[in-house]
Amino acid sequence: MKSLPIVVGLALVAPSAALAGTTPEPPAPPVPMPTVPDAPVVAPTPPIEEPTEPEQSPVGEGTPAPTGSALIAIDPGHGGADPGTVGVLPRGTATGLKKRTDGRGRTLLLEKDVNLDVARRLKRWLESRGYRTILTRSKDLAGGDRTFTTTRDDLQSRVDIANQAPASLFISIHMNAARSKTARGAETYHFRISGPAAASLANTVQDRLVTRTGLPSRGVRKAGFYVLKHTAMPAVLVEGGFLSNVRDSRLLATNAFRARVAAGIGEGVDTYISEGGSFGDPNGEPLKIKYWVHAGQFRQRALVLKRVALLRRNGFDALVRRRYSVRANRVMFFAVAGQFALLDNAKRLRAEMRAKRMPGVIGPSG
Repeated sequence: MKSLPIVVGLALVAPSAALAGTTPEPPAPPVPMPTVPDAPVVAPTPPIEEPTEPEQSPVGEGTPAPTGSALIAIDPGHGGADPGTVGVLPRGTATGLKKRTDGRGRTLLLEKDVNLDVARRLKRWLESRGYRTILTRSKDLAGGDRTFTTTRDDLQSRVDIANQAPASLFISIHMNAARSKTARGAETYHFRISGPAAASLANTVQDRLVTRTGLPSRGVRKAGFYVLKHTAMPAVLVEGGFLSNVRDSRLLATNAFRARVAAGIGEGVDTYISEGGSFGDPNGEPLKIKYWVHAGQFRQRALVLKRVALLRRNGFDALVRRRYSVRANRVMFFAVAGQFALLDNAKRLRAEMRAKRMPGVIGPSG
Protein backbone atom coordinates (compact mmCIF):
# COMPACT_ATOMS: atom_id res chain seq x y z
CA MET A 1 0.00 0.00 0.00
CA LYS A 2 1.22 3.46 -0.77
CA SER A 3 -0.50 5.90 1.57
CA LEU A 4 0.86 9.35 2.21
CA PRO A 5 1.87 9.73 5.83
CA ILE A 6 0.82 13.39 5.91
CA VAL A 7 1.11 14.24 9.56
CA VAL A 8 -2.31 13.71 10.86
CA GLY A 9 -4.05 14.32 14.12
CA LEU A 10 -5.94 12.45 16.66
CA ALA A 11 -6.83 9.46 18.32
CA LEU A 12 -10.32 9.73 17.36
CA VAL A 13 -9.63 9.02 13.99
CA ALA A 14 -9.50 6.23 4.92
CA PRO A 15 -18.21 -0.90 1.31
CA SER A 16 -21.52 -1.25 -0.52
CA ALA A 17 -22.98 -4.73 -0.92
CA ALA A 18 -20.86 -7.75 0.05
CA LEU A 19 -19.80 -10.59 -2.14
CA ALA A 20 -19.24 -13.52 0.16
CA GLY A 21 -20.71 -15.17 3.22
CA THR A 22 -19.12 -15.26 6.64
CA THR A 23 -17.91 -18.88 6.47
CA PRO A 24 -14.60 -19.20 4.60
CA GLU A 25 -14.43 -21.61 1.68
CA PRO A 26 -12.02 -24.54 2.03
CA PRO A 27 -8.61 -23.88 0.46
CA ALA A 28 -8.03 -25.11 -3.08
CA PRO A 29 -5.99 -28.35 -3.36
CA PRO A 30 -2.31 -27.83 -4.19
CA VAL A 31 -1.37 -27.99 -7.82
CA PRO A 32 2.00 -28.07 -9.61
CA MET A 33 3.77 -24.71 -9.68
CA PRO A 34 4.72 -23.51 -13.15
CA THR A 35 7.61 -21.16 -13.73
CA VAL A 36 6.91 -17.77 -15.26
CA PRO A 37 9.92 -15.74 -16.46
CA ASP A 38 10.55 -12.49 -14.59
CA ALA A 39 7.50 -13.00 -12.39
CA PRO A 40 6.77 -14.57 -9.02
CA VAL A 41 6.27 -18.32 -9.19
CA VAL A 42 2.85 -19.07 -7.83
CA ALA A 43 0.39 -21.90 -8.00
CA PRO A 44 -2.53 -20.93 -10.22
CA THR A 45 -5.82 -21.28 -8.44
CA PRO A 46 -8.71 -23.21 -9.95
CA PRO A 47 -11.04 -21.10 -12.07
CA ILE A 48 -13.38 -19.06 -9.90
CA GLU A 49 -16.63 -17.81 -11.22
CA GLU A 50 -16.75 -14.06 -11.57
CA PRO A 51 -19.06 -12.86 -8.80
CA THR A 52 -22.09 -10.83 -9.67
CA GLU A 53 -22.14 -7.63 -7.67
CA PRO A 54 -25.40 -6.80 -5.91
CA GLU A 55 -26.92 -3.39 -6.35
CA GLN A 56 -24.73 -0.77 -4.71
CA SER A 57 -26.04 1.55 -2.04
CA PRO A 58 -24.94 5.20 -2.31
CA VAL A 59 -21.45 5.78 -0.97
CA GLY A 60 -21.44 7.21 2.53
CA GLU A 61 -25.04 6.22 3.16
CA GLY A 62 -25.54 4.36 6.43
CA THR A 63 -27.28 1.00 6.39
CA PRO A 64 -30.37 0.52 8.56
CA ALA A 65 -29.92 -1.05 11.99
CA PRO A 66 -31.37 -0.68 15.49
CA THR A 67 -31.15 2.83 16.90
CA GLY A 68 -27.92 3.36 18.82
CA SER A 69 -25.99 0.54 17.15
CA ALA A 70 -22.40 1.26 16.13
CA LEU A 71 -21.81 2.76 12.69
CA ILE A 72 -18.61 1.43 11.12
CA ALA A 73 -16.91 3.39 8.33
CA ILE A 74 -15.12 0.97 5.99
CA ASP A 75 -12.50 2.57 3.77
CA PRO A 76 -11.25 0.55 0.76
CA GLY A 77 -7.90 2.18 0.04
CA HIS A 78 -6.91 3.57 -3.38
CA GLY A 79 -9.26 3.37 -6.40
CA GLY A 80 -9.75 4.86 -9.83
CA ALA A 81 -6.51 6.22 -11.27
CA ASP A 82 -4.69 5.17 -8.10
CA PRO A 83 -4.23 1.37 -8.26
CA GLY A 84 -2.11 1.05 -5.14
CA THR A 85 0.48 -1.72 -5.27
CA VAL A 86 0.30 -4.44 -7.92
CA GLY A 87 0.93 -8.17 -7.68
CA VAL A 88 1.99 -10.22 -10.72
CA LEU A 89 0.67 -13.76 -11.13
CA PRO A 90 1.09 -16.39 -13.87
CA ARG A 91 -0.94 -16.11 -17.05
CA GLY A 92 -4.48 -17.43 -16.60
CA THR A 93 -4.60 -17.21 -12.81
CA ALA A 94 -8.23 -16.75 -11.74
CA THR A 95 -8.84 -14.15 -9.03
CA GLY A 96 -12.61 -13.69 -8.82
CA LEU A 97 -11.96 -10.00 -9.46
CA LYS A 98 -12.00 -7.88 -12.59
CA LYS A 99 -9.69 -9.50 -15.13
CA ARG A 100 -6.48 -7.53 -15.51
CA THR A 101 -3.32 -8.49 -17.41
CA ASP A 102 -0.04 -6.92 -18.41
CA GLY A 103 1.48 -6.75 -21.90
CA ARG A 104 2.81 -10.29 -21.53
CA GLY A 105 -0.56 -11.72 -20.61
CA ARG A 106 0.28 -12.26 -16.96
CA THR A 107 -2.50 -11.77 -14.40
CA LEU A 108 -2.30 -8.59 -12.38
CA LEU A 109 -3.68 -8.32 -8.86
CA LEU A 110 -4.35 -4.65 -8.16
CA GLU A 111 -4.50 -3.52 -4.55
CA LYS A 112 -7.50 -1.27 -5.21
CA ASP A 113 -9.52 -4.30 -6.40
CA VAL A 114 -8.51 -6.47 -3.45
CA ASN A 115 -9.27 -3.67 -0.99
CA LEU A 116 -12.76 -3.10 -2.37
CA ASP A 117 -13.55 -6.82 -2.42
CA VAL A 118 -12.47 -7.26 1.21
CA ALA A 119 -14.38 -4.11 2.20
CA ARG A 120 -17.60 -5.42 0.66
CA ARG A 121 -17.18 -8.73 2.46
CA LEU A 122 -16.51 -6.94 5.73
CA LYS A 123 -19.62 -4.82 5.18
CA ARG A 124 -21.78 -7.90 4.85
CA TRP A 125 -20.10 -9.61 7.82
CA LEU A 126 -20.80 -6.65 10.10
CA GLU A 127 -24.34 -6.07 8.87
CA SER A 128 -25.21 -9.73 9.49
CA ARG A 129 -24.41 -9.05 13.15
CA GLY A 130 -26.53 -5.92 13.45
CA TYR A 131 -23.97 -3.21 12.82
CA ARG A 132 -24.53 -0.28 10.50
CA THR A 133 -21.87 0.41 7.88
CA ILE A 134 -20.83 3.07 5.39
CA LEU A 135 -18.34 2.78 2.54
CA THR A 136 -15.98 5.60 1.62
CA ARG A 137 -16.14 4.28 -1.95
CA SER A 138 -18.30 1.57 -3.50
CA LYS A 139 -16.82 1.56 -7.01
CA ASP A 140 -13.47 1.68 -8.77
CA LEU A 141 -13.19 5.40 -8.10
CA ALA A 142 -11.58 7.70 -5.57
CA GLY A 143 -13.08 8.48 -2.17
CA GLY A 144 -16.73 9.48 -2.35
CA ASP A 145 -17.04 7.61 -5.68
CA ARG A 146 -15.52 10.60 -7.45
CA THR A 147 -13.01 10.75 -10.27
CA PHE A 148 -9.49 10.77 -8.90
CA THR A 149 -7.88 14.21 -9.00
CA THR A 150 -5.23 14.43 -6.27
CA THR A 151 -4.24 12.17 -3.40
CA ARG A 152 -5.09 14.91 -0.90
CA ASP A 153 -8.62 15.34 -2.27
CA ASP A 154 -9.11 11.58 -2.33
CA LEU A 155 -8.09 11.17 1.31
CA GLN A 156 -10.08 14.19 2.46
CA SER A 157 -13.24 12.81 0.83
CA ARG A 158 -12.86 9.62 2.84
CA VAL A 159 -12.33 11.56 6.06
CA ASP A 160 -15.34 13.78 5.37
CA ILE A 161 -17.64 10.79 4.83
CA ALA A 162 -16.65 9.26 8.16
CA ASN A 163 -16.75 12.49 10.16
CA GLN A 164 -20.02 13.75 8.75
CA ALA A 165 -21.87 10.47 9.26
CA PRO A 166 -20.63 10.49 12.06
CA ALA A 167 -19.07 7.01 12.26
CA SER A 168 -18.34 5.21 15.52
CA LEU A 169 -15.18 3.54 14.19
CA PHE A 170 -13.06 3.87 11.05
CA ILE A 171 -11.43 0.85 9.37
CA SER A 172 -9.15 1.51 6.39
CA ILE A 173 -8.29 -1.56 4.30
CA HIS A 174 -5.04 -1.88 2.37
CA MET A 175 -2.57 -4.45 1.08
CA ASN A 176 1.18 -4.11 1.39
CA ALA A 177 4.33 -4.19 -0.74
CA ALA A 178 8.05 -4.17 -0.10
CA ARG A 179 11.31 -4.28 -2.04
CA SER A 180 12.14 -7.52 -0.30
CA LYS A 181 10.14 -10.34 -1.85
CA THR A 182 10.36 -12.28 1.41
CA ALA A 183 8.38 -9.70 3.41
CA ARG A 184 4.91 -11.02 4.18
CA GLY A 185 2.18 -10.95 6.80
CA ALA A 186 -0.39 -8.60 8.31
CA GLU A 187 0.03 -5.42 10.31
CA THR A 188 -2.36 -2.83 11.74
CA TYR A 189 -1.72 0.87 12.28
CA HIS A 190 -3.16 3.55 14.53
CA PHE A 191 -2.23 7.23 14.65
CA ARG A 192 1.08 7.88 16.33
CA ILE A 193 -0.34 10.05 19.12
CA SER A 194 -3.71 8.38 19.35
CA GLY A 195 -5.31 7.60 22.69
CA PRO A 196 -6.02 4.20 24.24
CA ALA A 197 -9.18 3.57 22.19
CA ALA A 198 -7.47 3.47 18.78
CA ALA A 199 -4.55 1.47 20.17
CA SER A 200 -6.94 -1.07 21.71
CA LEU A 201 -8.92 -1.36 18.46
CA ALA A 202 -5.71 -1.89 16.48
CA ASN A 203 -4.48 -4.61 18.82
CA THR A 204 -7.80 -6.44 18.78
CA VAL A 205 -8.15 -6.30 14.99
CA GLN A 206 -4.55 -7.45 14.48
CA ASP A 207 -5.00 -10.38 16.87
CA ARG A 208 -8.20 -11.63 15.23
CA LEU A 209 -6.87 -11.07 11.71
CA VAL A 210 -3.76 -13.20 12.13
CA THR A 211 -5.72 -15.86 14.04
CA ARG A 212 -8.33 -16.15 11.29
CA THR A 213 -5.94 -16.01 8.31
CA GLY A 214 -2.80 -17.67 9.64
CA LEU A 215 -0.69 -14.82 8.23
CA PRO A 216 2.51 -13.96 10.09
CA SER A 217 1.91 -11.07 12.48
CA ARG A 218 4.01 -7.99 11.86
CA GLY A 219 2.42 -6.39 14.89
CA VAL A 220 0.62 -3.15 15.66
CA ARG A 221 2.38 -0.01 14.50
CA LYS A 222 2.03 3.75 14.72
CA ALA A 223 2.01 6.11 11.74
CA GLY A 224 0.89 9.54 10.61
CA PHE A 225 -1.39 8.45 7.77
CA TYR A 226 -3.83 11.17 6.74
CA VAL A 227 -6.98 9.15 7.32
CA LEU A 228 -5.83 8.25 10.84
CA LYS A 229 -5.07 11.84 11.78
CA HIS A 230 -8.15 13.60 10.48
CA THR A 231 -10.89 11.12 11.32
CA ALA A 232 -12.60 12.02 14.57
CA MET A 233 -13.19 8.56 16.00
CA PRO A 234 -11.01 5.55 16.88
CA ALA A 235 -9.40 4.59 13.56
CA VAL A 236 -7.08 1.90 12.26
CA LEU A 237 -5.46 1.06 8.95
CA VAL A 238 -5.10 -2.65 8.18
CA GLU A 239 -2.46 -4.09 5.83
CA GLY A 240 -3.85 -7.52 4.94
CA GLY A 241 -0.81 -9.08 3.25
CA PHE A 242 1.96 -8.35 0.73
CA LEU A 243 1.13 -8.37 -2.97
CA SER A 244 4.89 -8.30 -3.58
CA ASN A 245 5.24 -11.70 -1.87
CA VAL A 246 4.54 -14.94 -3.74
CA ARG A 247 2.70 -16.69 -0.90
CA ASP A 248 0.61 -13.71 0.18
CA SER A 249 -0.37 -12.71 -3.36
CA ARG A 250 -1.34 -16.30 -4.18
CA LEU A 251 -3.61 -16.35 -1.12
CA LEU A 252 -5.12 -12.92 -1.80
CA ALA A 253 -5.97 -14.03 -5.34
CA THR A 254 -8.62 -16.40 -3.94
CA ASN A 255 -12.16 -15.58 -2.85
CA ALA A 256 -11.81 -17.91 0.14
CA PHE A 257 -8.82 -16.13 1.61
CA ARG A 258 -10.23 -12.64 1.07
CA ALA A 259 -13.31 -13.81 2.96
CA ARG A 260 -11.05 -14.86 5.83
CA VAL A 261 -9.35 -11.45 5.86
CA ALA A 262 -12.75 -9.74 6.07
CA ALA A 263 -13.96 -12.11 8.80
CA GLY A 264 -10.80 -11.55 10.83
CA ILE A 265 -11.19 -7.77 10.69
CA GLY A 266 -14.89 -8.11 11.50
CA GLU A 267 -14.19 -10.31 14.49
CA GLY A 268 -11.72 -7.72 15.74
CA VAL A 269 -14.29 -4.93 15.47
CA ASP A 270 -16.99 -7.06 17.09
CA THR A 271 -14.71 -8.08 19.97
CA TYR A 272 -13.60 -4.50 20.58
CA ILE A 273 -17.21 -3.32 20.77
CA SER A 274 -18.50 -6.25 22.84
CA GLU A 275 -15.71 -5.71 25.37
CA GLY A 276 -16.76 -2.11 25.89
CA GLY A 277 -14.45 -0.25 23.53
CA SER A 278 -15.25 3.44 23.17
CA PHE A 279 -16.60 5.10 20.02
CA GLY A 280 -16.80 8.59 18.63
CA ASP A 281 -19.11 11.24 20.05
CA PRO A 282 -21.90 9.44 22.00
CA ASN A 283 -24.28 12.29 21.14
CA GLY A 284 -24.07 11.44 17.46
CA GLU A 285 -22.62 14.81 16.42
CA PRO A 286 -19.76 15.13 13.94
CA LEU A 287 -16.51 15.30 15.88
CA LYS A 288 -13.71 17.82 15.52
CA ILE A 289 -10.37 17.96 17.27
CA LYS A 290 -10.80 20.48 20.06
CA TYR A 291 -8.15 19.75 22.68
CA TRP A 292 -4.41 19.36 22.88
CA VAL A 293 -2.73 17.70 25.81
CA HIS A 294 0.77 19.13 25.92
CA ALA A 295 3.72 19.11 28.27
CA GLY A 296 4.86 22.67 27.84
CA GLN A 297 5.42 25.41 25.26
CA PHE A 298 8.82 26.80 24.34
CA ARG A 299 10.38 29.62 22.39
CA GLN A 300 13.26 27.47 21.16
CA ARG A 301 12.83 24.32 19.09
CA ALA A 302 15.81 22.68 20.78
CA LEU A 303 14.07 22.90 24.15
CA VAL A 304 10.78 21.45 22.94
CA LEU A 305 12.66 18.56 21.34
CA LYS A 306 14.18 17.74 24.73
CA ARG A 307 10.72 17.70 26.29
CA VAL A 308 9.38 15.46 23.50
CA ALA A 309 12.28 13.05 24.09
CA LEU A 310 11.44 12.98 27.80
CA LEU A 311 7.80 12.21 27.05
CA ARG A 312 8.76 9.36 24.73
CA ARG A 313 11.09 7.85 27.32
CA ASN A 314 8.09 7.77 29.65
CA GLY A 315 5.89 5.96 27.12
CA PHE A 316 4.11 8.89 25.44
CA ASP A 317 4.42 9.17 21.65
CA ALA A 318 4.69 12.96 21.56
CA LEU A 319 5.44 15.31 18.71
CA VAL A 320 6.18 18.99 18.13
CA ARG A 321 3.48 21.41 17.09
CA ARG A 322 3.97 25.13 16.46
CA ARG A 323 1.37 27.85 16.84
CA TYR A 324 1.25 31.60 17.16
CA SER A 325 0.72 32.72 20.76
CA VAL A 326 -1.14 35.98 21.28
CA ARG A 327 0.17 36.23 24.83
CA ALA A 328 3.80 35.75 23.78
CA ASN A 329 3.27 37.65 20.53
CA ARG A 330 5.30 35.07 18.66
CA VAL A 331 5.27 31.50 17.38
CA MET A 332 5.71 28.97 20.18
CA PHE A 333 6.62 25.28 20.08
CA PHE A 334 4.41 22.79 21.94
CA ALA A 335 5.29 19.26 23.11
CA VAL A 336 1.97 17.61 22.22
CA ALA A 337 1.18 14.16 23.64
CA GLY A 338 -2.38 13.85 22.31
CA GLN A 339 -5.20 15.56 20.41
CA PHE A 340 -8.84 14.88 21.18
CA ALA A 341 -12.41 15.78 20.30
CA LEU A 342 -13.77 14.69 23.67
CA LEU A 343 -12.66 16.39 26.88
CA ASP A 344 -12.93 13.19 28.93
CA ASN A 345 -10.34 11.51 26.70
CA ALA A 346 -8.00 14.47 27.08
CA LYS A 347 -8.40 14.34 30.86
CA ARG A 348 -7.52 10.65 30.92
CA LEU A 349 -4.26 11.26 29.08
CA ARG A 350 -3.42 14.18 31.36
CA ALA A 351 -3.97 11.95 34.39
CA GLU A 352 -1.65 9.28 32.92
CA MET A 353 1.03 11.90 32.32
CA ARG A 354 0.78 13.31 35.84
CA ALA A 355 0.87 9.81 37.31
CA LYS A 356 4.36 9.54 35.78
CA ARG A 357 5.30 13.00 37.14
CA MET A 358 5.09 14.54 33.70
CA PRO A 359 3.49 17.98 33.21
CA GLY A 360 0.14 17.75 31.49
CA VAL A 361 -1.87 20.71 30.25
CA ILE A 362 -5.14 20.68 28.30
CA GLY A 363 -5.54 23.51 25.83
CA PRO A 364 -7.56 24.32 22.71
CA SER A 365 -6.25 22.75 19.53
CA GLY A 366 -7.08 25.71 17.31
